[in-house]
Amino acid sequence: MRLLSKLKPWALALGLACMGAAQAAPDVSLEVTHKSSVLGADGIQRSTVFTERVVRQGDTVWIERVMPAGAHQEDEHAKAKVGAAKDHKHADLSAATRWIQRLPDGKLKFRLVAMHDQVVVDIAPAEYATVGFDGAWLAAYHLIDPAVLKTLKPGETTPQGQWFENTKGRNAVRVLWDAKREMPLQVLSQGANGNRTTTVKVLNTAIKNPWDVTKKFAQKDYSDFLD
Repeated sequence: MRLLSKLKPWALALGLACMGAAQAAPDVSLEVTHKSSVLGADGIQRSTVFTERVVRQGDTVWIERVMPAGAHQEDEHAKAKVGAAKDHKHADLSAATRWIQRLPDGKLKFRLVAMHDQVVVDIAPAEYATVGFDGAWLAAYHLIDPAVLKTLKPGETTPQGQWFENTKGRNAVRVLWDAKREMPLQVLSQGANGNRTTTVKVLNTAIKNPWDVTKKFAQKDYSDFLD
């Protein structure tokens, strides 16, 4: 899966969204940290670290980038207003929150939320690939599609969960699976040119609806940002 070979930053996926309903799993509030170190063809080793806050509640998943102080300067947007026609492309979607809902008919409603710009952008299925979303509901809901565990060998059981692994082939993969919460606590991938690690921390804070903040945000379609 692009999951194990590339470790998509906000979700690990096997393919297109499963149209069947996922089994209900407990609501969770998480802190997910992604680290990678990759050797490029130019001989330069590049390291990346970022963290996301993930809330899974019912049929809704909210994936919000944790922005370190100074990462997004206020003065970058001081002269622009998203609501103004001349500035309609100004909203920064590169680190936008991903708001995914599974509707009763099995279809997905996917939106990008530019928190700094206070705008919600509806993304049509035809535009998913453009914004880097593969439409995989199970991968978003469980952080990885649980079906991937069937391709891995069961390993050691710990108080936190059970390890599953595949050390054959070009890539070595290990997943620490929390069966109670139906999600991984760690995903480790080691390849010829680098390694990637995803670590999940379960937060003890009360789960709230982080999307409630969007009620006062401007509503737009992704086509508004295109020529």
